[in-house]
Parts: sequence; structure tokens; C-alpha cells
Amino acid sequence: MEVRTKPLILVVDDQATIIRIMTSILQPTYDVCVATSGKKALEVARTQRPDLILLDNMMPEMTGVETCMALKEMPVTEHIPVIFVTSMDDKHNEQMGFKAGAVDYMNKPPSEELVHARIGVHLRNQRQRLFLEKIASSEVTDLSEIKQTARLLIE
Repeated sequence: MEVRTKPLILVVDDQATIIRIMTSILQPTYDVCVATSGKKALEVARTQRPDLILLDNMMPEMTGVETCMALKEMPVTEHIPVIFVTSMDDKHNEQMGFKAGAVDYMNKPPSEELVHARIGVHLRNQRQRLFLEKIASSEVTDLSEIKQTARLLIE
């Protein structure tokens, strides 16, 4: 398995303009992979295992909500944080996104600062969850490893 030096973010949108905007916001801080449909997003998420997914809701064939629900049903992708990035600015769609398993919701076009702030929070939460899972499953037994990892988590 390849060791990443930067978190990998999957951007899912059917509009090339939004993909270019999101990629320019994310790089060089993050590695970026792209999917232009929900079906492709499921394939990329399963094979690349991104650290976080930015997901549009309005797409042909499969909506973002349907995509998110499918991601949460697969064991290899169920714990990947999903943030909806959508132009659908209404409470019903926001609620549907959270019910599908999303951790956050942003309206298009999001500011660069907002994208980085929200991604940072959710990646930090993800690292903490993974560390706690390791401790709970007894994968971490060395006290110095626990201390070292704890320091990384609070950075």
C-alpha cells in the first residue's frame, strides 16, 4: 500500500468549471482525484480510498445523496467523510445529505478559506477516530507510539 504524504481529496462534480475551481483551491495542500458521476465516484473511492470526498448533489444518473448512501454501505468507504458542495441551497436537501451520511454541507461557490477550514476539521476528526479504533483493537500497545500519535492528533 502506497504511503501518502498529503491527504487525498476526491472531488465529485459533473461540471468541469467546478472541478477546476475546487482543484485550484485544494492543490498544492492536498492531492486531488476527480469523478464526474456518482457511479465513477464509487469506483474511485473503492480503489483510491480518499481521505475525504467533496460531493455535488445534482448529477445525472445518480444524485449525490444516492452516491453518499452507497458509499456508506460499502465497508471500504463507509468511514470516509463526505462533504456536500452544492448549489441546492434549501433545508430539505441539506437534511437529505446529512441523513445519507454526510458530515458537512457547503454552498457553491465556497470560499477557499471555508473549504480549507472544513476539510481540516474533518480530516483531524478522521485521524482521531482511526487512532481510537487502533487503540480499541489493541493494534497499538507501545506507550511511546500512543504518545507520538497523540501529539500528531493535536497538531
